[in-house]
Parts: sequence; C-alpha cells; structure tokens
Amino acid sequence: MLFQAARRKLSLVIVLALLISSLTPHLVFGESAQLKDIAGSYAQKEIQSLTEAGIISGYEDNTFKPNKAMSRAELAKIIVLSLGLEVSGDETAPFKDVAATSWYRGYVGALVKAGITKGTSASTFSPNSSVTREELVVFFIRAFELDETAKKLPLGSKLSDMSEVSEWAKAQVSLAFNNGFINGVQGIDGTLKFKPKERAERQALARLAYEFKTNKAVYVEKSKQLLAEETDKGKTPVVTPAPTATQAIRDTSVSAPAAPGPGTPASATPVPATPAPAEPTPAPATPAPVEPTPVPANALQIVVKGESTDAIYAEESTEVIFRTTLNAAETVTASVYQVDDSGKVMSQITLLHDDGLEIHGDSLAADGLYSGKAVLTESTEGYINLQTFAGDVPSSAVLKLSVLKHLTDEQLAQTEIIENNTQSKLDQLAASSGNLQKAKEETVAWLQTQDEVEHAGISGEGGSIWYLLDNGILGGISSAPENTKGLSNTVEEAASNNALTALTQDVEQTVATIGSQQVAVVSPFSGTLPSSTVYDAVYQSFEQSNYPFLVERVKDSAAGVNFFKGLNQYGVVVLDSHGDTYYDEIVLQKFHDKYGVDFKYAGPQVMFLTGEKATAENNKTYELDLKKGRLAIISGYYAITPSFITRYNDMLPGTIVYNGSCRSAYNDSMSDAFLNNGASAYYGYTDYVKLAYDQVIAPFVFNALNNENMTTGQAFEAAVAAHGANDGLAAFVMKGSSIGTKTEGVINGTFENGKWTGWNGNGDVRVISKLGPLKPTEGNYMAIISTGLGFENNDKGGYDYNSDSYIEQSFMVPAGATTLSFDYNFISEEPKEFVGTKYNDTFRATVTSSVYINPASLVTSHLNGGPTVTSSVYGQESVIVGKESINESTAYWIDANKVDVNFYGGDDTAYMTNWKHVQFDVSQFAGKGSIVLRFHVWDQGDSVFDTAVLIDNVLLK
Repeated sequence: MLFQAARRKLSLVIVLALLISSLTPHLVFGESAQLKDIAGSYAQKEIQSLTEAGIISGYEDNTFKPNKAMSRAELAKIIVLSLGLEVSGDETAPFKDVAATSWYRGYVGALVKAGITKGTSASTFSPNSSVTREELVVFFIRAFELDETAKKLPLGSKLSDMSEVSEWAKAQVSLAFNNGFINGVQGIDGTLKFKPKERAERQALARLAYEFKTNKAVYVEKSKQLLAEETDKGKTPVVTPAPTATQAIRDTSVSAPAAPGPGTPASATPVPATPAPAEPTPAPATPAPVEPTPVPANALQIVVKGESTDAIYAEESTEVIFRTTLNAAETVTASVYQVDDSGKVMSQITLLHDDGLEIHGDSLAADGLYSGKAVLTESTEGYINLQTFAGDVPSSAVLKLSVLKHLTDEQLAQTEIIENNTQSKLDQLAASSGNLQKAKEETVAWLQTQDEVEHAGISGEGGSIWYLLDNGILGGISSAPENTKGLSNTVEEAASNNALTALTQDVEQTVATIGSQQVAVVSPFSGTLPSSTVYDAVYQSFEQSNYPFLVERVKDSAAGVNFFKGLNQYGVVVLDSHGDTYYDEIVLQKFHDKYGVDFKYAGPQVMFLTGEKATAENNKTYELDLKKGRLAIISGYYAITPSFITRYNDMLPGTIVYNGSCRSAYNDSMSDAFLNNGASAYYGYTDYVKLAYDQVIAPFVFNALNNENMTTGQAFEAAVAAHGANDGLAAFVMKGSSIGTKTEGVINGTFENGKWTGWNGNGDVRVISKLGPLKPTEGNYMAIISTGLGFENNDKGGYDYNSDSYIEQSFMVPAGATTLSFDYNFISEEPKEFVGTKYNDTFRATVTSSVYINPASLVTSHLNGGPTVTSSVYGQESVIVGKESINESTAYWIDANKVDVNFYGGDDTAYMTNWKHVQFDVSQFAGKGSIVLRFHVWDQGDSVFDTAVLIDNVLLK
C-alpha cells in the first residue's frame, strides 16, 4: 500500500508535467516574446511566465492558440504515459468512434482496462471532444491530492448551475470554488455559473498550471482549513442561496476574478449571505445640490491597468481589480456586489481577499486592504452600481461605474470642426451686428441646428457660449469683457448682477494651518496673460520665506491636465488662469441619466483652463474624462470642471486655494469641490475680474499670509480694506476656514488620516492599518516604507524605483520643544540565509539641519517595554538617529522574532526587530530653524527578498 501511494503521488506529478507539456507543441523554450497571439489573452502573464521558465511554448507559426481546446484523446495519452500503463487496443472494441487505425486507440484501451474510464457512453469514447471544464478541475484537485478532502466537505450552492455538474465532479468543483482555485462566470441573468460542460481552453490550463506551480501550498492549506472548520462545527454548515437575480440594467457578462473558464482562480473566502441593504434610497430624478457626505474610509476603488478609474469601455473585456480597506475582525468575508438604483442586490461580482496573491490583485497580505479581480464586459453605454459588503453588511457607498464607448476618428475630427465653426460664427455675427450679446444668442441658435450638437446655451447674462455634442464631449467658446481674465476674442463691457460687496462665507476662527509645505503657483498662460509677472512675485514670497516651503512655479503647457490630477499634494495652490461658467441643469441631467454621474451643484459649472491644447491625439488620451464631463474643451484648451477636482484630488491637506480666474466664485460649484475634498480655504471672484484688481489682490493676500503671519480670514479682510471689496464688476470672496500657512512641528506624524500627506517621498510608501499580526503602536494607522512589496513595481528604464524608498519632512521646531520621537519596526525576509552577504537591505533615519548639531546630542532608543540604549551622535548638519540592516542587526534574527508576515516573492519566513521607540534631543533647534527628518529603506544585492520598516507616532514634545 505504501508503495502504491508513493507511486500514485509520483504519477500525479508526472501527469501534471505531461499535461503542461501538451502546451509545448513545437517551439523551443523561452521564446515568449515571439508569441504573437497572447496579447489579448487573460492569461498572458501566466503564459509568458511559464514560457520563460521553459515549461510551455507555442506553435511553429509563433502562436500559442490560447483559445484552442484540448481533446479527450490527447488527455488519454498523457494519463496512460504518466501512469506507465500498458498500451492495449483490445478493450476499445465497444467504442464505435475509436478506429482500429487511430493513434490513440491503445491509450483509450489502456484507460478502459485500468478502470479509469468507461467512455462517454457504452458505445462511444468521444476522442475528439474537448476536455470540459469539470474534467479539468477534477484533474487538478487530484493533482493537489485533495480528492478525499473534497468528498468530506458539503457541496456549496453559490454556483447556480451546480446541478449541471456531473455527480463524479461535484465535490471537486465545489472545493475548487471554495478554496479560491477557480471562480464562476456571471452572465446576463445575474447568477454565478460554472458552465461545467464547456470546453477547457489552453489559456485556462496555463493559468491553472501557473497557480498550481506557484501557489499550491496556499490552496492546500485553505482546503485543510475548510475541512478543519467543518470538523469543528460537527455538522453540515447552513449554505446561503445565491443572490436572487433581478432583471439586469443591461446585458452584462462578468467573469471573476479574471476570465471565463476554470483557469480563472478566484476567492479563497466563502461567499457571504446575500446582503440586504437597509432602506434603499432611489436615485434622484434630477441632480441637485446636496450636503457633502463623508466618503467611507473603506470606499470601493476600481483599478484598471494600474490606474484608479470609475469607468470601463463597452464591448471590451476589461480586467478590473477591486480594492477596499476593512478594519473589521481578523477574519472577514468581503465581496463586491452589483446593486440596482434602489440599492437592491442583483448579483455577486467577486470575492475580496487580503492574501497577497497576484491572482486576486492583492499586493500585500494581511494589511487590511482587500482586493479581488473580475473581468467585466458590457455591451452598451450606461453604468453599473457596485457596492462592497463585509459579511452581509454594506461597507462602502455605492460606486457608479460608467460604461463608455470609444470616440471614433470621425467624432474626434467633428469635435474640432464644430469648435472652429462656432468661433468663426460668433466673430462674424459680432462684427456685423456690433452687439455681442445678440451675436452670442444667434450663435447658440445656429449651434442648435447642427446635427452633432445635442444642446447649447449661454451661462448667465454676459456669459460664454457652451454646447454638448452627441458624442458626449462638452465644448465652449470663452467670451469675456475686455481687460478681464476671461479668454476672449471679442470686446464688450459686461455688467454684473452680483452684489458688489465683500463676501465671506463660513469663516471659522481657528488656529489650524495647512497640512503640506508644498506650494504650487500656476500660470497656464504666462506668455499671454499680463498677471503672470505678479504671480512671479507671489512665488518669490514663498521662495524667500524663512519657513521651509517647497514651492513650484508651473507655467504654460506644464500646467496640463495631468498636473491638476495631483493637487492633493499641495498645502497652497495659487492659480492664475482664464475661467468662466458653463452648462445648465439639462446638460448635467443627461450625464446623470446616461453615465450615472452625480454633480454636487446643479447649475452652471465654474471652470478654469489648463495650459494644454486640445488635439485629436490628446482627446484620445483624455477620452474617459471628456466623456464623463470632467474635462471640457473651451476655445481650444482643456478646462477643469468641479467634478474633475472631486474625482482626482481627494484628501487635500487642508489646502489654501486661491483661484484667480474669472467667475471662480460665481457659485459654489468649484469652491465646494475643493472644500469638500479637504481644502480649508478658497479665494475667488464672483464675476469677470479685471486684471488690475487681481494684480493687487493676489500679492497682497500672500504677503499678509507669509510675511505678516495672518490667517486666511485676516488676510482677506485686510485685502478688502486696502483695495476695495470689488472692482465694479467682480467681488473678491473667501469661503472656508481661517487658517495660517506656517506650521510648526510635524505634519501628520501619526498618519491617522489614512494617508501620508504632509510628507514628501518616493518609491513604495503606504499607510496601512495592520501588517499580519502587527498593529500601529497607537491609533489606527501606520506608515510602511519598503524595498517594493507585492507584484506591482515601478520600473523605469530597467530600474525599479520601488527598491529605494523614503519619506521625509522639513519642519520648524517650535520654541520650547525638547524631544523628537518616533517608533519603528524593521522587518525582512533576508534573515537568516543572507546574513553576512552582499544582500544587506538597509534602513536609516536621519535628521538634517543648517543649524550646527551639537556632538553631545543624545539619541535614546529602546524596544517597547525593553532595555534602553543611549548613544551620542556626532556630526554637523546631518546625523543618523536610527539604523538597521541585515548585517548590522543580527542580534534580532532569532526564532523569537519570527513574524507571521509573508511578502510576495522571496520565501515564507520573515524576522523583525520588534517596535523600537527613538528619542532625539532637538532643543538646540527650537525656535532657530528647520530640520529635515527622513526615513529611508533600500535594497542591496537583490530585489527578490523584501524588506520594510513600519513607522508610527512621529512627535515633537
């Protein structure tokens, strides 16, 4: 028996090897780069990895044929050869479809003789039939040696077509689904299916083979866990029926996590009971202003090709990674569901995992960030409502995932034609009538006769022309009075109906300051807008300050669309551009109804122009934002809308925003977009602002903030007192809180806002709630800086920038401060096998200052609850206040310091120093100048075995 068991185990391995070898028909190994037909395969990465490893290859014509099926005859040969069975054709006589001259006759006969198969009927074997999905799953479960385990577990009921699975395969299919090795396919009826009788493709086999090769232990361990849990229960668990399907919003085909077929590994977590949302609220009939609702910390994020998104394209299969942060129990079952507009659950999309497996899109195991993969395929434009559930409780707001169609070349060309024709029409009518307002009205009337124009209008009295094209693009022509900051080719003085008085709204007297020392002074039209020289002076007021501002001067095309996607790193944003208001409720309603876009403010939208020109090529790049109404094309330039700010600039660090463009505060649409995303104060103008007025207001405000240490409220009042509340056309206004620009002490040293705002840095830097069993020393969050964890990298020119990571912050040490302290825990996979070698990953914490550092300065560090070590630091300007490395910290690489943390790659053992608490005497800097605190981790020798340091509680006392 022992020999037979050993032989069976060996045979299974050989079967797997031969089955994989069936994917290597002709080519030599290692030629993945030449496989010309795998780019569209959902298993492209797996195929390439296995090819590079010499395990699989393709055909003589440099193809892999990922969609090709494998026949039963081919599988018969593999099994017979692997088990060493004697080839015999005598037993095939009953099978009328196995010819005496066929190459596979002997293999089929051997299987019959061994009792392995009885054919597909008493008289047929179906040698040319494709191997089915259920057959392939059964094979792999047996290769895992989990056949007996599968039979001891109850059948799951999440797969709605389990009744269609053959009796001999049900246990194996159920286990493969529950341990995460496979997942189902979700179709238009909203239920999750396995489709057991469909053929198994070569790409599916490649993906399963890759998972078997790289993550076998994970699936085996999960299966053992399922059996142990079942044994502990002592009874068959109650299985929740799959969600009841309702009529779909549109034809939907979803496979989770990556593609149809049993080659799509899925969740290792059981599916929860069908969620029952509490009192669903129907979507509003029309967009309307609403009170800002805080976004949950565990909001659902969707990632496509490494970029966060809220839209996919119709008629394309799109692999999506879903991510959400959960700070619940140690073990939680999380899922993404599709819900209807009332909040009713329609179907499950995928399960979410915190296991660090690439197949689930999870970069770091046990960090509280749950991930899951699915392939979404939509046939029509529209939107899908998605929501995350932890167990059966909603854990995120509903996310509306828009479904868009690509713009055609004809539509892109027509966009430019309409813009040029509209400008020409306006110029012609204005010249002939001499009445600009009348010319605008006649131009709009002309626009409404154009087949490509869906809607057109003018934004208020004296406002600019705008239009909505039938391809979904927003366009417009800026038409502003002379000598103002609007962008216009026509001249006429316009009157304002806004009150010509100073406006301050909701100004709170606080002692708060900005949460980042970074400052951006932005002039998209520095070469043509005369106010640019004045904003140069604003830039200098920051640059010459004794406070350590990190100030950037951004001009012309550098102030493009992508720049404005990163405003959430700045504590101060100063904008010198053209602006105006565009569109009405009808346009907003169309976007809401078609794509599920919600606008926080109903009515004309305040916009400002970037320095990037709209071209056909650029329109393709920004297609998604154009189609969702986040970008508009105004007079040939891209314009930023409030919804653009809302989408791309969450978690602003208490930013002060000075928007010096026309009509920047015409209504609350733009100011609220900033303030609701974390900005503290917003300055703007209620109408077309005259250049002369803005040129005195802007430098006055920032001189008051930077040189006179006023708060935003005080600076506003002083500017109005000195230069008047308005210029006769536009009033200067402020909305938000009264805060200062200069912060003493560390910004966001506890990371309790869930991000590392306030710090500068590069590489692999994250803020997490946990790392396996490790928690923050205080609060809910801590930073982790690493040599590049997970399957994602930051390769540029062949160098992985995540392998060298740091964060740093320059700050003033206030008078009376004596101690800078922080906690850290150094963790690595390199001990013990690489101690004493060149593989010496390193951590350094340093303090740098222009103030002389006394050689007698003391650094005290100790393990939390452990011994204290005090040492002197020596040097001028820069000192090391904390250090670890593989070779320097050998005292910690003992069994007692093993930690249950498994980084992607490397091995499954990690060691840590334990949390250390560091104190550094900073009394010599108090009230004298700034210091720079840097935490730095980098690879030495390799990038396979990873290292990280946890940082928490960076405090001044």
